[in-house]
Amino acid sequence: MRLTTSAICGTDLHFVRGTVPGMGPGTILGHEGVGVVETLGSLVRNIEVGDRIVIPSTIACSSCVYCRAVYYAQCDVANSGGNRAGTAFFGGPEANGAIPGLQAEKARVPFAHVGLGKIPDDISDDKAILMSDIFPTGCLRRGLGHGIGD
Repeated sequence: MRLTTSAICGTDLHFVRGTVPGMGPGTILGHEGVGVVETLGSLVRNIEVGDRIVIPSTIACSSCVYCRAVYYAQCDVANSGGNRAGTAFFGGPEANGAIPGLQAEKARVPFAHVGLGKIPDDISDDKAILMSDIFPTGCLRRGLGHGIGD
């Protein structure tokens, strides 16, 4: 994924201040991102190379009990720390999977077949970035559509 826009969240400030344990030196922060798909894994069939997409802040597998109930932020599988480790998200501490963040030029998106939203041509990156974390944080459930225009 080639990132075209990312944002700083209040959560990132906690990481920088050192108030959250488990942040390793050199951790790439950021869990709000918009980008263009450059390559795809073999299991990803719902997006194509060249698609502009918004990346959700949390990472989900789509097959565990929580994901099947559309509670993606509670995914039991995405966090490499196991099913009691908590939500997996980009740019966080080791306890949240230690997945490199989105304040970078490029990013790898685990379970890319889940949650990525295609961005219509008439929506700017500046507007689309709001869908990455700000709007979903206010929602108790995900699954509001398959793209921003839905």
